[in-house]
Amino acid sequence: MFRTLMAAALGSAALVSVAPAQAATVFYGPADMNTAVSADGSVSVNFGQSGIVAGSFTHIYEFTLPQNGLASGTVSTSAVKLSDVGDLDLTSVFFNGTQLTGFFGGGLNEVVFANAVPIMAGMTNQITINGVSRGNGSYAAQGVFIPTGVPEPAAWGMMIGGFGLAGMAMRRARRTSVTYATA
Repeated sequence: MFRTLMAAALGSAALVSVAPAQAATVFYGPADMNTAVSADGSVSVNFGQSGIVAGSFTHIYEFTLPQNGLASGTVSTSAVKLSDVGDLDLTSVFFNGTQLTGFFGGGLNEVVFANAVPIMAGMTNQITINGVSRGNGSYAAQGVFIPTGVPEPAAWGMMIGGFGLAGMAMRRARRTSVTYATA
């Protein structure tokens, strides 16, 4: 009985030791991002991580914004030597479900980007960065947000007045009747 239990324990330990390592998933929030907000509501941000240990990783940044708008951003890596300890490869990057495009995986310097990603006010936005570090990897990211605001009251007044003037001009247009002569 003892031998059977020991064999089962050793077999379980062997299975666990050869199981593939799971990617480390880390969540980050607004406090982990360097953000600058302008008086017009536009936002610029930069963030990143360094000292990422060897292996696969997933970093997820979550944030909300108070206005609807559009955002664009880039994520980049750099290394001294290909496949050396400081090399990091991006395997995928998503911004609110939109996959960033560019130069992925295997390069000395990688850069990926997305343009005009829709942002909904008050909703959680998410940037997911997946990659593989060779031991002391790092990446940097930057982004910009421009709100798609509601027109000011003066702009609404001018627009409504323009529609009114156009309608009056169409109504006042003289109508001419055409008659055809019979042969």
